[in-house]
Amino acid sequence: MSKELQFIFVKPEDTVYVNAIYRILKRCGIALLKKGYFHWIPFYSKQAIRRDCSGKCVVLVKDLVSDMYTSTFQMSQMEDERLYLRKLATDPLFEGQGIAKENLVYVEAFARDHHCSKIRLDVYIRSKKVIALYEKVGFVVVGTKRSIRFKELIMEKTIV
Repeated sequence: MSKELQFIFVKPEDTVYVNAIYRILKRCGIALLKKGYFHWIPFYSKQAIRRDCSGKCVVLVKDLVSDMYTSTFQMSQMEDERLYLRKLATDPLFEGQGIAKENLVYVEAFARDHHCSKIRLDVYIRSKKVIALYEKVGFVVVGTKRSIRFKELIMEKTIV
């Protein structure tokens, strides 16, 4: 790994971490809006982040070299031994540095440790760059679905 990363599991009462996640998601939402993507507008609230921390594994990633928070994601185990990955977001300040790929390596190891046979995620159908990254690390499209505002691909990776 090119970076030394710390993966922090966030609890609802961890105000500093919740605020850091909020800032990452907000900066990502603004960056996406500038590209014409409206799927993270309005911004995800701190209250929603705290709620997610109660029911899912919400992870904040810190680069120990720069002492900065780089990214965040959420994981939850589905009934059929699949790990569901949500809200994978890399702060635009760290875009293009391999952080998302390193997060996916971590998620795969986590899935293996928790006896999950597959990782599933949803991605906005127009996010070509992100879809290419997921495909590069072994995810395949297994379906589509509609959200309130747009169409998403359902992607899955089998853990070997």
